[in-house]
Amino acid sequence: MSSILKVDEIQNTGGTTGLTIDNAGRLLKPVIPFGQASLGASAISSGAKITLDNNISSGGGLTVDQTNERMIVPVAGLYAAGFHHLTDSNTNTVSIEMRKNGTRIDGSRTQTKGNTYIGLSVSLIISLEVSDYIEWWSDTGIVHNNHIYNNMYVYLIG
Repeated sequence: MSSILKVDEIQNTGGTTGLTIDNAGRLLKPVIPFGQASLGASAISSGAKITLDNNISSGGGLTVDQTNERMIVPVAGLYAAGFHHLTDSNTNTVSIEMRKNGTRIDGSRTQTKGNTYIGLSVSLIISLEVSDYIEWWSDTGIVHNNHIYNNMYVYLIG
């Protein structure tokens, strides 16, 4: 048996649009939780939480909490989370990690030693529950304070 369902939009019973299909066949999901921020005010030293000084973009209910320096998810699901940072140290080992609800996420740490201006990156897929949050920490060394050299992100993938 074969059938074709022709729709341009899928809504919940309250009328909120969850999916649209444009005339080229692209599936659009307008309320996907996402957030991206960068550090921009001052360099972060050893043992400090990385500040989210610049909220680059956010939506779908995800909160970029610039007071507590974390991203808070609105719904349970699988999320992509990560960071890219430029280190600014030629004498220290630089280590940056992601934390979920205050606890380091396995596989989320990256580090380097002995070079000025080295990029560090990590990208993970993790399961998060409603109101879980992600933070970024500089355990050792210095993170560069120019917002064009770093960013942190979290977004729902499913």
